[in-house]
Amino acid sequence: MARKRPTIADVARTAGVSIGTVSNFINGTAGLKDGTRDRIEKAIAALMYRPSSFARSLPGRLPARQKNLDHLPRLLVAGRVSVDFLCRVEVLPHRDDRITASHIEKALGGPAANLAVAAAGVGAPYALDVELATAVGEDPESDWALRELAKLGVHALPIRSTPNNRLSQAIVIIERNGSRTIISEPFELGEVDLTANLVIEPEQRPACLHIEGFHYETMTASIARFHQAGWKVSLHSAGLPRSARKPEVFTQMIGQIDLTFINDVTIREIFDLRARMATMIEDTRQILSRVRPRGTVVLTLGEFGAVVFPANGGPQIEVPALPVDRVDATGAGDSFAGIFLSLWLHGAPLADAARYAAIGASLTTTVEGAQGYIANFEALKAAAMQGSTAMMAI
Repeated sequence: MARKRPTIADVARTAGVSIGTVSNFINGTAGLKDGTRDRIEKAIAALMYRPSSFARSLPGRLPARQKNLDHLPRLLVAGRVSVDFLCRVEVLPHRDDRITASHIEKALGGPAANLAVAAAGVGAPYALDVELATAVGEDPESDWALRELAKLGVHALPIRSTPNNRLSQAIVIIERNGSRTIISEPFELGEVDLTANLVIEPEQRPACLHIEGFHYETMTASIARFHQAGWKVSLHSAGLPRSARKPEVFTQMIGQIDLTFINDVTIREIFDLRARMATMIEDTRQILSRVRPRGTVVLTLGEFGAVVFPANGGPQIEVPALPVDRVDATGAGDSFAGIFLSLWLHGAPLADAARYAAIGASLTTTVEGAQGYIANFEALKAAAMQGSTAMMAI
């Protein structure tokens, strides 16, 4: 019988340490006690464990990365990376239908990965040191995803293994009108993963931890620890558990978070807002004005742009989206948040951060895939100028 290839989980179990500790040992991303290192080395030797070729290359590359990027603001994104299978169809099929897609493409995806790639893609003068704390497996798709992220300027921190030891997968069904249906596998990244595998220290540069809504409840302790170290914390409300979609829980949340992104559908659900958009925005402003203290809240409105409610209680900031022919709306909210964060961490005015984020999110929808269009700042500026010229012509 063929011998099963040992995994990083097997090494962790044999050494009596966490998967993240083994990952740090392999990747050289954190200091370990001599006793811990000895146990891991013995476990690797006993199991004849062989890290992936990508993992083996990290220790030699990490010092150069730190030297080149440690002067930039740091963004640590916690959440999912996946392989997406994009299927384009005329219209979503009914039950028991059998249809043929115009094509099926493989692409890098996952909400956290989409945001990290968008943030890294902005570049100068708003370049960031972007990291993605995530879960991957030991399969070829995981190695492929890590290589792709590295090419796009995102340093992946594989702090745990997926339950089935392979990369998370998603099916994205895209209709002709740009609507999409996403079918994804369950994924959870608890706060124990971050605290067990990352040394949270004060930074001499702006630093921010970004959390997906999926993981808000399990990472509340991590929020406090990062704040104690002087980090900012931002959150995207997409995926907030039902227990957090209550007025009292939401208001408590935005009191803890420095920057919250929430879409109009979610804010309507939480506060039972059923009026037309202008009234809904005003109702949201009044609700937020009663929350003190709180962080900045960004309300995204899809094709209608976004509204920013500053933490200091100043006037709300409204920005339009860029008029485009929508092909696929997948990842538009992730792109918005990533671009916004790149400017925000550099201290840009909220109006500028929101304006360019809305433009970038619009451009994302003009191609298939959440990462099909990665806009750098030059592209964002050019699109902004074209949009201004078109408005003047009208």
